[in-house]
Amino acid sequence: MTKTCEGCGNPYQQRRRDQRWCSRSCKDRAYGAARRSAGLPQNLSPEARERQRLYWQAKCRRRRAAKRGGASEPYTTPEIAERDRFRCQLCGKRVAMKQVVPHPKAPTVDHVVPVSEGGDDTRANVQLAHFLCNSVKGPRGSQQLALLG
Repeated sequence: MTKTCEGCGNPYQQRRRDQRWCSRSCKDRAYGAARRSAGLPQNLSPEARERQRLYWQAKCRRRRAAKRGGASEPYTTPEIAERDRFRCQLCGKRVAMKQVVPHPKAPTVDHVVPVSEGGDDTRANVQLAHFLCNSVKGPRGSQQLALLG
């Protein structure tokens, strides 16, 4: 079906029922204009982007814990890293705090008793771990991991 693009006014072949633009660039321009008219920032600074990432990460952790009936308290990865002396609690080696996921040595927060098994999202139930170590452990408790290796 031939439609008219809401961004540039050119005709285009509609591939999906909800398609309103002829290209990704027209869609981006339309959303950019909407953000400008609403007074929202166009490009976030790296610091603001990191704050936003940490906010959503914490919010999702709280939501998952609440969904399973567990308790939750606020904490940050740097706080947990300092408490654990910047060492992975699964393998004992130093964690590269400057790296980001998916780097194997990147810092992640591991739940000792997984939230999926009824664990709480509290400081007492979390520990620092490498991304790789945490991925290998998966949703198993530390005792189950010891039985595997």
